[in-house]
Amino acid sequence: MKKTRTPARAQPRNQRVSSHKQRKQQHLLDVKVRSRAANRQRNRSIIAWLSVLFLICSAVGGAWYGGRKALRHYFWQNPEYNLTEVEIHTDGALTREQIIGATSIREGQNIFAINLSDARKAIIALPQVQRADIERIMPNKISIDISERKPVAWVTGKDDSNPSADPGAFLIDREGVLMRVRSQVPDYYHLPVICGLEVDNYDEGETVDLPEVKAALELIRLTGENPARYQVRSIDVSLGYCLVVTDERHAKITFPLEDIATQLDRLALLYQNVDENHQEIQTVNLLVQRNIPVTFVPPPDPTADATDPNAPAAPAASPSVTPKSLVDAPAVADASATPSDEIKKAKFLSTKKLVKRAHALHASPSPAHHTYPTVLRAIPISQPFETP
Repeated sequence: MKKTRTPARAQPRNQRVSSHKQRKQQHLLDVKVRSRAANRQRNRSIIAWLSVLFLICSAVGGAWYGGRKALRHYFWQNPEYNLTEVEIHTDGALTREQIIGATSIREGQNIFAINLSDARKAIIALPQVQRADIERIMPNKISIDISERKPVAWVTGKDDSNPSADPGAFLIDREGVLMRVRSQVPDYYHLPVICGLEVDNYDEGETVDLPEVKAALELIRLTGENPARYQVRSIDVSLGYCLVVTDERHAKITFPLEDIATQLDRLALLYQNVDENHQEIQTVNLLVQRNIPVTFVPPPDPTADATDPNAPAAPAASPSVTPKSLVDAPAVADASATPSDEIKKAKFLSTKKLVKRAHALHASPSPAHHTYPTVLRAIPISQPFETP
């Protein structure tokens, strides 16, 4: 019997020829080849970037080194730029030695090696300096321009006739800054004196912000603007709530701390009225708003030895009556008195009443009044007065 062969099964067209094991082996080989190629590419990129970075750093370092060496050669070590002149302009008492000593600037230094900012700060730190400017002027010059504080008064612990000889005394400017002047300046000898301040509690360069000191500086400013109006010799601020001022006539005027300009107007009117009667004021208390207590310099003793050179000269004859006789004079009517005499006597009686009121006010225990000689007369400065 003849056997028949079974025909082979036809394979699908999209069936893979390789086995799973073969495919896995091919994939592993392909991954290894691509990984080595990627590593080589990455290494080449790193080397290229490192080379570029090295070249840049080398160029920058070379430029910095070369530029520094060139600057040192042409500028910092060039003798043409060595400092040969320090020009100083100041409007006060600071000396050249004090300014140069504060800045540590020395001739022979290279002007580019001098720190102008530090030198300016050192000058500003001086108590006398208010403003300072420093400038390089090529090739070998430094210019220093200084504006100093202007002292307006001396500050001492006690009333001293010669504060410039007191080592503890200060000078003070309008802003209240304390300073000491090492060199003697004649313009400062005649400045007014603010006394009664605890100077041991202050150092040079500090600012005094006490109300009584501010009021004293305001009084000095106002009188300095018009010296012919009123001149201050010393101001005692020890009481704290008022100013006891001694003027060029040696009169003692008590000022409040507020509204100094108005008080000066009142004092000017008072002096005007007193000068018309040829009298000399001894004390005035401006703390009182009405009927100001005033004392006058007593007349010279007529029994004094006329040959004594130190005896005060007798005042010129004047129709005005002295304050003491004005207080004690009786009010007696005269039959032959004229109408003008009657008017004068009426004014005299009015003035006598004001005197009594001033005595009572001055004797009252009030912190605004101090120990003064007996008040001889109270003057209402709102209107002129006449002696009968």
